[in-house]
Amino acid sequence: MTPKTIYRDPGSGAIEFAKSFIRGLTEESALLVIKHLVAGTLHDKNDKRIKTCVYCNYFFRDQTRPGNAKACSSECKVGFDTLNRAKRRAEEALLKPKKKGRREEYYLSWFEYPFWLNEYEMIKQSWKQEAPYSPEKLAQIAAAKERQKLIGGKQKPKRCVPYKGDEKDSGKVFIHFPKHNYRKPSNIVVSNMSREEIDNYFCSRYSMEHLRLERQRAMNLATAKRYKGKE
Repeated sequence: MTPKTIYRDPGSGAIEFAKSFIRGLTEESALLVIKHLVAGTLHDKNDKRIKTCVYCNYFFRDQTRPGNAKACSSECKVGFDTLNRAKRRAEEALLKPKKKGRREEYYLSWFEYPFWLNEYEMIKQSWKQEAPYSPEKLAQIAAAKERQKLIGGKQKPKRCVPYKGDEKDSGKVFIHFPKHNYRKPSNIVVSNMSREEIDNYFCSRYSMEHLRLERQRAMNLATAKRYKGKE
């Protein structure tokens, strides 16, 4: 018994192949042509470029240079790969089933009234879900709930003040600037250094290469100023 062919949404390659047969026909004529096209009685069966898509199962023309395409479009190729991965995962789950835990083995949760098959496993597993809180923990939970009620939730609501520059319609917005006294005079320190002291200072802070580049830059700047003054 031959398996029944499962047709899915046709890909772009199958649609273009069908358009080449029904272009210019009326709707009734096109439906009749498509019926024969799906049955495989219109195209040349000796043409190796005409194939059946592995995903949507419609005929298409292979436009690739080596002629090894199996899907009529990229969408069908992605769908075929996804289908293969799902089949592979199902086969792996059948051959290597996931080991059941103690709770899944002894607790029948799918009944209307779930129950345990083993009392020891019930006591051993249920304490994790039914462990009572200490009185101190209960007091902390109650205090947290009261705080949430007072502030309207876990976070305080954001309040946007429509301030436009005047204080008449803005809900009395006052801006206070800190006071500083910048006019208070400060002590002025004056130091005089000779040329040798200045040279020694720069030599102690910078390398000789850096000083050479700075002298060269100063000379270029002076030359440029002199040239500009002559103009």
